[in-house]
Amino acid sequence: MTREEALRAEDMGKYFRVSADNRNLNYDKYFVEGKVQTEAGDSYTSHNTRLLDMEGTVDKLLTTEYVREALARLKGTLKEVRNAGS
Repeated sequence: MTREEALRAEDMGKYFRVSADNRNLNYDKYFVEGKVQTEAGDSYTSHNTRLLDMEGTVDKLLTTEYVREALARLKGTLKEVRNAGS
């Protein structure tokens, strides 16, 4: 039983009774008649956004807390390694 069928199903104890899907499958009213309209205006592509160079990418990554915390842990580990070698 699919997720959609489960939403329409009735538990009969030993089995489920799944009601028919009575949606109108006349797609002409969406694809032939009327105005075509999509959810999103423009697709998000490399042609309509600002591309980052290496420095811009690093700057963007450093705005995330996760990356800053990981770098802080890495710096602490490197200090420990350097101190152990002395």
